[in-house]
Amino acid sequence: MGFLVLQVRKQDSGDQNGFDISVLFLDDDEQEREFFIECKYYTTAKLDWADIFNKQLQLEASSHNPTAFIALSPLRDLSNIDHNIQSKVTRQFKYPVDFWTPDKEIEKLFALDTDVYKKVFDKTTCDISFDRETEIKRIKAIVNNLIQKKETLRFADIISIQDTDSDPIENPKLKTTLDEKLNSVLSDDDEHRIRYHRLRANYKVFVDGLTDLNPSLRSNILNWESNLRLKADRLTNNFNIDDTYTPSKFFHDFFHEAEKEILTFYKDFELKGDKEKFLHGVVFELAAQCPLDWRKNGTV
Repeated sequence: MGFLVLQVRKQDSGDQNGFDISVLFLDDDEQEREFFIECKYYTTAKLDWADIFNKQLQLEASSHNPTAFIALSPLRDLSNIDHNIQSKVTRQFKYPVDFWTPDKEIEKLFALDTDVYKKVFDKTTCDISFDRETEIKRIKAIVNNLIQKKETLRFADIISIQDTDSDPIENPKLKTTLDEKLNSVLSDDDEHRIRYHRLRANYKVFVDGLTDLNPSLRSNILNWESNLRLKADRLTNNFNIDDTYTPSKFFHDFFHEAEKEILTFYKDFELKGDKEKFLHGVVFELAAQCPLDWRKNGTV
């Protein structure tokens, strides 16, 4: 796979550190990574998730700093997985967990070494038909994905919205809608106009990027955004029936309301980082999606 292996360590018999083998290696960026592997060679007995979970607890209580934890079981699939507990513990421990079991086609991994395959599966020959290079690439992709998840988990409680030139995949009308609403509070040549569009785009790119890397955080953000959307709709209706309330005042007042909601959101989920980028991004996203409108009755 092209990784430089620095050390392979087998756990001493009787030790309770939550793994059988650890592999220390350099990733593609020459950063040290260490995978901890718990091996389960069950031929007939059921492999219960609770047994693997206990190993995770032991590893967390040790002095090790895992990049990933892998439960390797060539013959038996895992049973009775509590996905809710596993998800919460993974976030708390800040390293990904993967189960390499028959349902993940792990037999092909062993078939990369014929002698090992015959010993593990108690067969005289290795008759699996597969492309060797494709399998190596598949396993490497899994390893790299675990490394990426580790990096994400390190910052699972941090909102970090990067300045980027990327644009979200979306209906172009959303940009037009936001621009029309900005007309009521900004002049055509106001430098803030482009900046506001960029802040919204950066926010959306950030949220979209969480789909695979941190779906839990993404779900929390979208649920919170949905609740704020209801508030935006209610306050917009109030704004439209108050003849003394100007678009500019409502524009700034809603930022204050949204800021209060963000502070509560951060506190509830123990988040930190980039509050202002997050605030601007979500406000302009709500405006682009229509519930938030600081124009009188939807007109400039």
